Amino acid sequence: MRIADFSADGKTTPLPPPRTQPTKYSIPTIDLSKETWRRVVIARGTPTVYQGHPTTVLMADNKTLFAVWTKDHGGACGPMKKSSDAGLTWSELLPVPETWKTVKNCPCIHRLTDPQGVERLLVFAGNGLMYQSVSEDGGKTWTPMEPNGLHCVVAPITIVPISGKRLLALYHRGPGDRDKPGLIIWQSISSDGGLTWAPERKVAEREWADPCEPAVIRSPDGRQLAALMRENSRRYNSLLITSNDEGETWSKPVELPAALTGDRHMPRYTHDGGAVEAGAACAAAPHLRAPGRLVIPFRDMAAGSPTKGDFVAWVGTYDDIVNLREGQYRVRLLDSPVKGDLGYPGLELLPDGTLIATTYAVLAKGEKNSVVSVRFTMKELDEKGARLAPRQTDIFVSGTDGYHTYRIPGIVVSKKGTILAFCEARKNSRADHGDIDLALKRSFDNGKSWRPMQIVWDDGGNTIGNPCPVGDQSTGTIWLPFCRDNDQVFVTHSADDGTTWATPVQITKDVKPSGWTWYATGPGHGIQLKSGRLLIPCDHKEGNEIHSHMIYSDDHGATWKLGGSLAAKTDECAVVETADGSVYVNMRSQRGQNRRAVAWSKDGGETWSQVKLDDVLIEPTCQAGMVRFTDEKMHGKSRILFSNPASVKREMMTVRISCDEGKTWNAGKLLHPGPSAYSDLAVTPDLSICCLYERGEKSAYERITFARFSLEYVSDSLDHIR
Repeated sequence: MRIADFSADGKTTPLPPPRTQPTKYSIPTIDLSKETWRRVVIARGTPTVYQGHPTTVLMADNKTLFAVWTKDHGGACGPMKKSSDAGLTWSELLPVPETWKTVKNCPCIHRLTDPQGVERLLVFAGNGLMYQSVSEDGGKTWTPMEPNGLHCVVAPITIVPISGKRLLALYHRGPGDRDKPGLIIWQSISSDGGLTWAPERKVAEREWADPCEPAVIRSPDGRQLAALMRENSRRYNSLLITSNDEGETWSKPVELPAALTGDRHMPRYTHDGGAVEAGAACAAAPHLRAPGRLVIPFRDMAAGSPTKGDFVAWVGTYDDIVNLREGQYRVRLLDSPVKGDLGYPGLELLPDGTLIATTYAVLAKGEKNSVVSVRFTMKELDEKGARLAPRQTDIFVSGTDGYHTYRIPGIVVSKKGTILAFCEARKNSRADHGDIDLALKRSFDNGKSWRPMQIVWDDGGNTIGNPCPVGDQSTGTIWLPFCRDNDQVFVTHSADDGTTWATPVQITKDVKPSGWTWYATGPGHGIQLKSGRLLIPCDHKEGNEIHSHMIYSDDHGATWKLGGSLAAKTDECAVVETADGSVYVNMRSQRGQNRRAVAWSKDGGETWSQVKLDDVLIEPTCQAGMVRFTDEKMHGKSRILFSNPASVKREMMTVRISCDEGKTWNAGKLLHPGPSAYSDLAVTPDLSICCLYERGEKSAYERITFARFSLEYVSDSLDHIR
């Protein structure tokens, strides 16, 4: 691993520390962006007028809302409107002092209470000096904008009550009070309801990162504060700090999961926390309900997110945040034609559970940004989210059923819809050689339940492994090639969806030339071409070099022949047939570049093109899964799925989609962020996607898990079956 780079003068400069969190997330994404009926436009942009950077505040009557924003990006603050019906309709522009127009950048409106119980509205803004304006009469009149002694790039997004009837504000700035690298989080405390502020002090910075735009939320028990921060260098995910002493001290910034990565977080507790016992209301929710889940809208900036640049919301719990968990799901609120110029939100919660997320975005081509709200409820999100969440079931668990370890998954769906999940059952250790049997579990209800484990073949102390099943769609027979001691090749078959299996037949002499040593079928699964040919991906050693190769049957499994071999330094591989009848092979590479190798065949796997590396498909030198999901003739669109640990280590099991026959791949969906290794993919008759993969918490080989999910899940709701 490099620890320094060389500059132009030949001197070394340190490299930033690596990320501590993945750039992808595994939670589902709910897409509300096409449901335009949820939107209320507060201020429409035009071809020449840019409306931006809004915030909102809900008054005590739970009906009156104020929204304040700027004209132009980071421009003068001053536009303000009022709604008297909880955001359904809005007034014309309200009069504000002329001094507002002299202050620029992202006005933030707050409803604050002083120690005597007097409530005021305050608007903060500034880029350099921080200014504030006060209303003592519920927003009817305002004082001029005046400096408050603080310095910022963006005014405080959140101002939270702390002990002693004080208020805590966090904000950021860089050197020279400018928005440039070296950003630091500062704080100030007010003891008079925000009218005056104590001297500011530095509370958070991180080398190689630029923390900014902090949003503070209190824990449900009232004992801790947490601040989520944008990371403006884009080297890392968003950042988190916490305080257990009312802001006197803060923890060092840590990296948040990708699911929470973005700009300008605005947290709000929902009403689903249950009733509060008498006297138990905490500082975070002095109402009749305990804090429930959190909803946090922001601009999505996660490097591996399919919705990067969109206005999204995160749903989860406070514990998810401070324990660096991904949360429950994400929500795509707006998909703007101009990515990334949105997401400075206000968020309000009505007594009926309606959430109102307000931002600025381009709503139509040819227009500049508009200020717009999106309305939704947790009930609606939960109903949609329940349909998206993948079902994951551990079906082979190390140390159970008399075996030390289960490895090397392979999966196939029969013509009748039975799911057959195969693996190596390693009797005494995790080692690749020894007493290893061939195991099977079956499901007749799309993976909801599984029959007890079957042993397809036990050959005493020999190593039986590398299962590579394939279903013959003409006959319904399941064929299962496998190896003994990685030297001899066998095949068995089942005509009753895996209930019984024929005595294995050795086909070594038909598919293994003299001079080859190591031999492995699959692992994973084979395919049946349109011609009827059964094609099995394999690998072998010839001298000191390892090669991928194919074997095939043109007579429904009666006999097997050797197909074409590929270039050296390729091995475990997976295949699909492309729309033009070619075969695309995707291979583990031993070239030391942590990328998958690929090639094509125009004659059913008998000869192959030159092998190339796919720069997108990162790998830790590990087996991968691949399957055709849909084709253009039947479903209007070609889709191929690919799964592997998308990292230089065996971790981050990721499923990707290609819509151009394997030429390019999307960023992929993270199925499991932790240790993971071998995998295989299958598709059920109802077009559910199945991934059988090795995973664990400390090791990738603790269990083999069956995951079943939809296209909407793996595409973050950006793709649908027509």
